[in-house]
This record gives sequence, C-alpha cells and structure tokens, in this order.
Amino acid sequence: MITPKEIAQKTMSAEKKNSAKNDYFAFYIGRPLSYVLTIPFLYTNISPNAVSLISIIPIILGFLLMGFGNSKGTLLLGWLCFFIWNLLDGVDGNIARYKKQFSKLGSVYDAMSGYIAMDLTFFGWGWAASHHQGILDGFVSINPELYIVLGALSGMFVIFPRFIMHKAITTIKDEEAVSGVKDKSSYGFVKLVALNLTSISGFVQVLMLIAIVLNILDLFTICFFLLNLMVMLVSLRSIFKEK
Repeated sequence: MITPKEIAQKTMSAEKKNSAKNDYFAFYIGRPLSYVLTIPFLYTNISPNAVSLISIIPIILGFLLMGFGNSKGTLLLGWLCFFIWNLLDGVDGNIARYKKQFSKLGSVYDAMSGYIAMDLTFFGWGWAASHHQGILDGFVSINPELYIVLGALSGMFVIFPRFIMHKAITTIKDEEAVSGVKDKSSYGFVKLVALNLTSISGFVQVLMLIAIVLNILDLFTICFFLLNLMVMLVSLRSIFKEK
C-alpha cells in the first residue's frame, strides 16, 4: 500500500523543499493533501499530463459558479472547485516524480493549468463581487461592473511578470538574471509576506473562503487588485534591474 509519507520521500528533494516550504499554506496544507489524492492515481495508467489537463475542468467550473451563482452555497461550491484544482496541481508533479514519467511538455501543461487558474480565479471572484452585496455597499456607491474589471486585471497582474521572467530567461539565457524573482528560498520577510498573500495555491485560498463566508468579496477584490499591482511592479523592477 502506497502511503503519503512514501510519496513525499520520493517526490520532494531537499532543494525543492527548501524553496517550496516558504509558501506556507501550499506546503503544510495543500501539499500533504495532494499526496493523499495522488495515491489512487498511482494505481492507474493516467499520465501526469492527463492530470494537468483534467485539473483545468474544476477551474472552469469554479469560474462559472462564481460568475452565475446566486447563493452563498454556490459560491462555496465554486471555491471548492478552485481548491480541487489546487490539489490536482500537485498531483501531476507527484505522479511524474514518483513514477519517473517526465516529458518535455510536462511543465508546459502544468504551466498552462496554473496560468488559467491564476487568471480565472481572480476574475471569477471579481465577477462574484459584482452581483453579491458586500461590506462596502453601505458606505460607497461603486458600479458593480467595476469589480469584474478589477478582478480580470488582478489575474493579469499575477501572470504578466511570469511571462516576462520566462522571456528574459530564454532571451538572456541566464537564469541568474531573474533569480531574485524565481528562487523562493532566497526571499526576505517582505517577499515572503507577498508570496503567501498572492500565491494562488497559498493563503489566497483561505482568504477567499473567509471573503465568501463574511460577504466581503468586494473588499477582497479591491485589496487584491492593489496588492497584485504592487507585486507586479516590484517583480518587473527586479527583472529589469541592471546587475
């Protein structure tokens, strides 16, 4: 019988652990749960790439539930779909490393799933905020459609620096030039806080659940729009900073 501990031992190298452990929720909550979910997949012939593609399904379902849901229960179901993606996002890598089923396109499929999640998660939450009463409704009058725009932009802010970073690596052909952005193990206190607050597989999951329960999706959308904008600008500055 395969155990989560065995999976952890075979899939988590010391170097990977040193970097991953700084994303606290993802490492201490999400990753152990992904080990449990990985077990049934290991008894099948489902490939890591297939899991990456399957993980896109709950992302889209979560997005639609957030956008069209008219009740708190529907929003919670949408959140659950995003959390299922979070776990599946770890399962594909676990399978690849456990079974040593690596492919050149594996990281591409994984990145595609992640980029879709980053965009549709914040976009979906902004969409949900546009048609659910929030904490700000009693204080200011805000056009509901603005939340959709802010949510969509927030997702773009998360993705854009990653595109630039990978382009810089392939163009300059020097990963050291962007190591301050890519290497999580070297993050200082401020970067650690930003990482944990903006990582789509990290505390964003917890904060989103709180936002739904407390009916503060509007405040959540605005705060993360500003936070993701700030992190994007700082990340771009680090990438383009001359050595």
